[in-house]
Amino acid sequence: MTWDRDDKERTAFHEAGHAVVAWSFGLIVGCIHLDLKNESGHAMIAPATHLKPIEQIANWYAGREAEKAFKFPANPHKSKDDLFRVGQILDEHTPGETRERQDLRERGRACAEACLREHESKVLLVVRHLMQHHYVDRVAFEAMMQEP
Repeated sequence: MTWDRDDKERTAFHEAGHAVVAWSFGLIVGCIHLDLKNESGHAMIAPATHLKPIEQIANWYAGREAEKAFKFPANPHKSKDDLFRVGQILDEHTPGETRERQDLRERGRACAEACLREHESKVLLVVRHLMQHHYVDRVAFEAMMQEP
């Protein structure tokens, strides 16, 4: 079974986006990996419940925004769980479809986008590593985040 290179790279951007945005908020990133067998990826990130709602939303939007910002149209299938989590956070803080809810959603998305642009070189470093090795452990990730 051969994973399509573009889809694999999209997944690497998605997971790197989550990891770098989480790191920027001070969350511990345990590891990031691409699962070649299941053609998927995962970033092990410490819980973000202590963050402000806008930061929690940015953290969940980070994968989708990384896909869009760096090369690919967002993959709605891959982002389904992330968007579900965004909805849960919005429900906790702004029940009902209100202008306030839409504003919080958009501010969270924009926060993720800005963070990714600020740390673009770090995202690209993680993606390059994932494309080669399919795995980044906590020590290697932290070292990458120290790169200028």
